[in-house]
Amino acid sequence: MLTRFDSPLSRRGLLTGGATLAAASSLPSLAVGADAIDYDWTDPNDNLNAYIKLTNSLKDRDWVHGWYSGLVFGMLPNKTPDALMGLEGFGLGYTVRQDNGSYVSYWKEVGFYKDVKTNEVIESWKNPYTGETNKVMHIHNRMVKGFLGPRFFASAPVGDPEGRMDFKFPNYRASDDPSNPFVLNWQTLGDQTSVWMDFRGEVPNLLDPKIWVKESTGARLPICEMFEFVGDADELRDPDLDRVNHSGSWIRLAPWLPWQMMGPAEGRLFYRCTTKSLNNLAELPPNILAYAEKNFPEYLVNEIDENEPSESSFEVYMKENQPAKT
Repeated sequence: MLTRFDSPLSRRGLLTGGATLAAASSLPSLAVGADAIDYDWTDPNDNLNAYIKLTNSLKDRDWVHGWYSGLVFGMLPNKTPDALMGLEGFGLGYTVRQDNGSYVSYWKEVGFYKDVKTNEVIESWKNPYTGETNKVMHIHNRMVKGFLGPRFFASAPVGDPEGRMDFKFPNYRASDDPSNPFVLNWQTLGDQTSVWMDFRGEVPNLLDPKIWVKESTGARLPICEMFEFVGDADELRDPDLDRVNHSGSWIRLAPWLPWQMMGPAEGRLFYRCTTKSLNNLAELPPNILAYAEKNFPEYLVNEIDENEPSESSFEVYMKENQPAKT
């Protein structure tokens, strides 16, 4: 899992493969045995392969499954965050290694908003800020496609030649390197290794505020997504394993969702979720599995059309809805 979830753009499209680049950081390598992989955390290729192994699989088209669950908070200026709703969902997909050493990932995902008190999936939500009752639109992204390579894109990413996207990436120890090497914040203590994958920046809002008056929060959207993945250190260094089970967390700071009909109102959302890799989707909580079987059965099968274009949650919203009457 998971460099994805309910975003205004396809997170997997944020990274692009490139030539191997030297990093300016200096991180210690893990202590290793005779047969274990000795990762060099200053090497973007080592970072990339370890990250794919921990979060997905080094084996082409090896299906992986992941789960997440938590709460969505509302944050008003100078106010304490309030728990607005729960959120629980899952995703599945795989990666394909390219000749240049980069990876293409293919992923689909769903997420269901829930009542905080009952833990049941909701279809409508009473908005405490407006007093209105809003129709809930659950997360359902049929294709989240992207590229992972030994460098983060520098200025204008693939698909954005005008440079309208502005991002800072988590190569904190090499932040002064203009080549943006794929160097992450790995930490090992005892038998546990963890890594962060963060995205912070700003993108154009697909929902034109002149047309989507109640749904759009403005012309541009601030993005902040922070992931942590934790796995067994020895398994990560085992050359015979293509994948490692992990647990972790997902934190997101985001504008109001379109279906909340908040327009440009002050404030934002704060997501806090636990994540975990699964052996299969039968391990999902019974109520989540039952809801998916009834409403989103196509997300329970290991099938993906690799030629299908990647769509963000905002694009899905625009396809399935008309601008609200003002």
